Amino acid sequence: MRYAQTRANRFSLGYCFPLMLSLLSLLAACVSAPDPQDWIRVGETTKAEVVTRYGQPDLVLASREGETAVYHPTASSSSAPQMEIPAVQAGPLGTATTQMRPINPGLDANDRSREGKERVRSEIHIRYDARGVVQELSTP
Repeated sequence: MRYAQTRANRFSLGYCFPLMLSLLSLLAACVSAPDPQDWIRVGETTKAEVVTRYGQPDLVLASREGETAVYHPTASSSSAPQMEIPAVQAGPLGTATTQMRPINPGLDANDRSREGKERVRSEIHIRYDARGVVQELSTP
């Protein structure tokens, strides 16, 4: 009887230990994944360094405190809704015909300035001083 209980304990440990080890390593990998904004240091990182890494900002806001650059996460071009606009074409005897034509609504869908640049995971706001040094980094 005692032999059967010892064997059952070894058997369960033989399965549980590798499972727990793999679970812990998975959790450790998730926790240690670096945030892309960890490299930006307030008072040290310059605007040129940010632009080199992320490309030109999506929006720039000017204020008395300085310039604030806003970067949005880039969505895939397939998520843009299909849009149509009316197109007028001259017809015979001074008449006109109108047809709906599809257009690509994403003006930056083929933005070549962002190729090879790192993408942000969530929206970030970076405020620079007059010298172009990061003064504040925030995520709304």
